[in-house]
Amino acid sequence: MEWEKELRKAFEDAMWRIPARVGIVFSGGLDSSLLAYLINMHDKDVHLYSAAVKGSHDSKWVGKAANLLGLPIKTIEPGEDEIVEAISDIKKIDPRADPLSIVIDLPHYFTSKYSENRILVSGQGSDELFLGYKKYEKSNTSSQDLDKLINVDSERERKIAGRWNRRLIFPYLDEIVVRTAKMVPDDLKLHNGTHKYILRKMAESIGLTPEIALKPKKSAQYSSGFKSILEEIAEKNGKRIYEFIRDL
Repeated sequence: MEWEKELRKAFEDAMWRIPARVGIVFSGGLDSSLLAYLINMHDKDVHLYSAAVKGSHDSKWVGKAANLLGLPIKTIEPGEDEIVEAISDIKKIDPRADPLSIVIDLPHYFTSKYSENRILVSGQGSDELFLGYKKYEKSNTSSQDLDKLINVDSERERKIAGRWNRRLIFPYLDEIVVRTAKMVPDDLKLHNGTHKYILRKMAESIGLTPEIALKPKKSAQYSSGFKSILEEIAEKNGKRIYEFIRDL
């Protein structure tokens, strides 16, 4: 398929701008796995870091995904007190951050805190570029979502990484990747109910195992378990999750 080739060229170009030694904010899903696979293909030193609640989907899956990729991984499983402390810290870093964004940022926070790599790679941007969110089945707000990610969310995540003297980079937001992805027809991004269809096909074509390339995955706040545990903590305090985060 022609668009697979165009996307591969765009990602190949982006790989030249990845430093020689990096860590990956890793969930075991398509987005972070594809980046890890591509960067490793370019003979760079790659280490995976996964932050998730013990017993969550991600905590159970990332080890297997890392083995499939043949890459080393460090897993981080923070407890309740550390999660609450992290939320307070993120609110200080960006007082304007909404509760949902804060929950989504927790894997970046803990990965940055415990990473042995100074430079970290994030898979943010793939969902907006390739219609990865379920909500796009009803309303395609991907352009607005991408603008917010580029201008607001990614900047906050960079500040979070900077809190721990780490630098965060976003290959999916590389200028050439974004420009190429925007030209891909929407019916190749969301195809017969498969989200990120063209990205999955490209990943398969370059050799990423189908077990990862075709695996459906929930959004990070769910698969990491952070939203669930925060709901439990909030309930103990007689609040809803967003009230709890707001009042910290």
